[in-house]
Amino acid sequence: MNKELNFETYLLITSKKFLLSVKEIQSSKNIYQQEEIFVNDVNLSELSKLDKFLSENIYKAEKKLNEFIKDIYLIIDSNEFFFLDLSIKKNNNGEVLSTNNLKHLLNEARDQCRNTLKYKKIIHIIIDNYLVDNKKFSFMPQNLKCNFFSIDISFICLSNDSLKPFEKIINKYQISVNRIISLKYIQTMFKDKNLDTIKMAKNIINGYNQNEVALVAKKSTKKGFFEKFFHFFN
Repeated sequence: MNKELNFETYLLITSKKFLLSVKEIQSSKNIYQQEEIFVNDVNLSELSKLDKFLSENIYKAEKKLNEFIKDIYLIIDSNEFFFLDLSIKKNNNGEVLSTNNLKHLLNEARDQCRNTLKYKKIIHIIIDNYLVDNKKFSFMPQNLKCNFFSIDISFICLSNDSLKPFEKIINKYQISVNRIISLKYIQTMFKDKNLDTIKMAKNIINGYNQNEVALVAKKSTKKGFFEKFFHFFN
């Protein structure tokens, strides 16, 4: 998202509906919103309907904004998401836990998963548990010395073959995908199921889940695969 723009754009894709929503960043007020609801479920592998939906609404939204939409947050409901769970352990030699401990384990997890995730894009990385000298924590403990430190990690991925058709159609309108979000994942994070989907997605993007690792695009940094963490490393 370009800093000079004061809006952000979301595209929700499910078999039951498409939703394009453009919101003011600060107030979250709707600038433009349009949805198409289907009587019968749509096969998401047949994207002509999505192309038609975007062709009818992107221009209208940009006209109202008096700006071009350059990137979007893409929210997808799909059975094609792939889940992988992994546990990684490190000897900490009685030292105080630090951010470097976590970075080391995350990079080790990446290396172990490289072949399994070869043709898949990582969409979400969630740290489920921290285990410090056999004591379990929901969040990373601070200023704690330990001999052994481990984490249980969940990867939520989507195959490149499933993702590329969506990106191709979106790119057709000179729009890039800022970030991809799993609809099912965000729905598991909120007890109030009546919350607006876009609001839930925005909360996830802004770090609602303190144990989700946020990935930064490789082209924007030289720090490696896992670069930035919401909340606990900001």
